[in-house]
Amino acid sequence: MSTLPKRAWFLQIVVFFLLLLQGTLVHAQDTEGNFLTDPKSGCTVWFKHTFTEDSVTWSGSCANGMAEGKGKLTGFTKGKQTSVYTGEMKGGKPNGEGEYIFENGRRLKGYFTEGEPLFLSPELRERLKKNIISETDEMELYAGDNNKQQLYYHSLIPDKDIKGVIVLLPGTWETTEHVLSSMSTFCEIAYRQQLAVMVLSINQRITLTPEVVKFMNKMIDHARKKYNLPDRWVIGGFSSGGLFSLRYTELANEDSTATAIRPMAVFSCDGPTDLTNLYQSFTRKLKKIPGHHEATYGIREMEEYCGGSPETSAAKYEYYSVYSHQRQDGGNAKYLTNTPVRIYADVDPDWWIQNRQVDLYDMNALDQSAMILCLREKGNEKAEFINAFGKGYRIEGNRHPHSWSIVEPQDCINWISASMSSNK
Repeated sequence: MSTLPKRAWFLQIVVFFLLLLQGTLVHAQDTEGNFLTDPKSGCTVWFKHTFTEDSVTWSGSCANGMAEGKGKLTGFTKGKQTSVYTGEMKGGKPNGEGEYIFENGRRLKGYFTEGEPLFLSPELRERLKKNIISETDEMELYAGDNNKQQLYYHSLIPDKDIKGVIVLLPGTWETTEHVLSSMSTFCEIAYRQQLAVMVLSINQRITLTPEVVKFMNKMIDHARKKYNLPDRWVIGGFSSGGLFSLRYTELANEDSTATAIRPMAVFSCDGPTDLTNLYQSFTRKLKKIPGHHEATYGIREMEEYCGGSPETSAAKYEYYSVYSHQRQDGGNAKYLTNTPVRIYADVDPDWWIQNRQVDLYDMNALDQSAMILCLREKGNEKAEFINAFGKGYRIEGNRHPHSWSIVEPQDCINWISASMSSNK
């Protein structure tokens, strides 16, 4: 038993709680980014967690020790210049008009909000609303939002005569702002044609669990009531968001009471379809590159929510898959027999071989095309596999087949409008 006097114990307790409070404040400020201070100016700036910068210089004003107003931010990684941002700042983050130039020649130019690109026209930025549904994220459905813990949806709602609603789902770790920036032309066209757009803050999970469905329903119900939206819905998503879009539509067609809406059409932008094959792909990737972040994350997710590997939990993998190649009936794909379906892909094996050491066996396109063939054999003449070869580019300007840009905006909006009209 300790022999410290009571006063010493009291002081220790006070120090403990002060340190705890200090840690809590730092945690609340930002855990998914790095604050760096320019030693010359004493001004602090912020870098997103995906940046490698470890030192900075800032030429501009400061407010309360944080970069503020117009200026130039230069970032360095181990002494080498790796990024330059020129533009407006607020609270140490890019906020307003600005441009990033990176060492590899990539650029991000446009409007930023709290460090995130928001490349919409001024009119649409004015119309954009953030609808907060929850101030807590206990299920960890949304990551990369600087630990705000909010669950919400962004909405772009035309003034009147709304003809329908498009729900967009981000890919894993993708922010809602990044979706809007990547699909800015798509959003502009939709708005002009009186179509509302929603982007849901869900970028975690590979399995569309009942809890995730429940929260999607909650967001959609909230928007329907708040904006008096018509019962004409189309849903689409990127990567894991594409998987969710297809699986949500299957659930709606199987049991209309399970979902808030029954989509009139659904599209996936290079989303996986068969989780058993995805698990095996991640396993192969880990053998090639031990500790690979995406593969490690994916296997952990599937094993947790499916209750193990495909060998021990085959039924769960089939339940959460959009399509099951090993099943003669395609598994859950049978629930899309009467729904217009589009799967977009940029099938460029040369790019994957040269840049990611990946071949066709580990590309989503194999299962995607097999699923579309399965649907067409079941009589769905509105099931389409669209190979947008060479169209994949990220908003930074770099070539990447796994990108929103493979969805051609005007053509997709035309398809959505036609699907809504034919299903009235």
